[in-house]
Amino acid sequence: MKRASVWLSMASILSTLAVTTTASATTGYFQLGYGAKSMGMAGAIASNPQDSLAASVNPAGMGLVGERVDAGISFFSPGDRSGKLETSALGANFDVEDKSRRNLFFVPSLGYTSRINDRLTWGISMYGNGGMNTTYDRNIYDETAAVVGAYAQGIPSPPAPAPVPPGPAAAAFVPEGTSVKDFGVPLTDVDTLGVDLAQGVIAPTLTFKVHEKHTLGASLLIGIQRFSAYGLGNFQCFTQTGQSAPAGAASCAATGGAYSATPSDGLTNNGHDWAYGAGVRVGWIGEVHPKLTLGAAVASKVYMTEFDDYDELFAEDGKFDIPANFTVGLTYKPTTDLSLSFDFQRIYYEGVKSISNSGPVFVPGVGPSIPPGGGLLGTDDGLGFGWENINVYRVAVDYRYNREWNFRAGYSYNDQPIPDDQLLFNILAPATPRNHATVGFTYRSSDRSEWNFAYMHAFEEKVTSDQTAFGMPGEIKMFQNLVDLSYSYKF
Repeated sequence: MKRASVWLSMASILSTLAVTTTASATTGYFQLGYGAKSMGMAGAIASNPQDSLAASVNPAGMGLVGERVDAGISFFSPGDRSGKLETSALGANFDVEDKSRRNLFFVPSLGYTSRINDRLTWGISMYGNGGMNTTYDRNIYDETAAVVGAYAQGIPSPPAPAPVPPGPAAAAFVPEGTSVKDFGVPLTDVDTLGVDLAQGVIAPTLTFKVHEKHTLGASLLIGIQRFSAYGLGNFQCFTQTGQSAPAGAASCAATGGAYSATPSDGLTNNGHDWAYGAGVRVGWIGEVHPKLTLGAAVASKVYMTEFDDYDELFAEDGKFDIPANFTVGLTYKPTTDLSLSFDFQRIYYEGVKSISNSGPVFVPGVGPSIPPGGGLLGTDDGLGFGWENINVYRVAVDYRYNREWNFRAGYSYNDQPIPDDQLLFNILAPATPRNHATVGFTYRSSDRSEWNFAYMHAFEEKVTSDQTAFGMPGEIKMFQNLVDLSYSYKF
């Protein structure tokens, strides 16, 4: 019991660390794999558990990996996260675009298992579930609004490089970096643009061996989230407070939605806020043939508390639950040293309104507007990212070369969660990658000690739109690299 209490304490500490460092992930915003062994197999472990982080996919796996502890850290680098709005389509002499400047994150993980008796095993898995992070030095929304404003008024924003006659051609002289504030609109919170969402999960797990070849498992999923947003001042007129009568509604109408006299204090620039919640995951692994093992697991939504400081940004007064998902897998062993695994996963992003509600749409003569059936930010039908449910397909090979060495490789493909007509808000969360390749290995320095390594590359993927909510073409893109290192000790 003393050993268990030590690991529970470590899990609590490291879970807090994980949730403060997790960045944009891969299958939408979920991690591709949890721990170096899983990552080396592109996450295909539903029927082939590797270590005591197995509960991150299938809790039944915790009863099949022996008594052990696994501790690791991943170095995650999302490259070329960028957003672009083609303001040159309106005659401007530049496009508004920028790359997110923070490109290295550290994500720890920890797992522990211990036998209760011949049938029961308990354990705990701690991991960063995923997240979204962008930091743009140029406020893409504000600069684009300045160009649109110049185009609509037929004048350049000050300071113009040279006198020009009134008319739409004046937009060609809007200087790069111009803000809506340059038109005399007293906006706030339109400087550096970005968001920071991190999710961590602690999964206490119990497994039961119902038969020599069949194991069941169940995990309590304890969710921890941290979030901040900044630079969203251009969207004050999309909040209930910003539209409040009489001052807010009148100012929004007078400025075409560019400025509210009653700005919301639950939209942006409120620092970090925290949310907590719980859900469950249950799973099964069974050997149905000496060469074939099947696995299946289903996770409920993790129901989170609200981000009170951002109750007029996310739908349902700041709710941001972790989506439900399920996974099925099979592992075929043509020899005792070689395993071939295939997993299928479905993630239900559409079950979380703040993720799946539609974002702004373009209305000619108006610009970004609330879509039919939508609502103001923070309401139940409030604007969101417009994400769709996705399927994830994974294949992997695990080869035990000799007593000291195991080698792994995997490949994963997932649907695109971001429709091209939802590009505007997803500049904040360009979770575009769909294809991922991984390699990894384990070196056993003794019968009890293992050193594990994995590398993942998510290939660059773009989402483009011929007409964003600003009425002009746009693009978001990203690729990713990750290195995962861990140490395992068997009791």
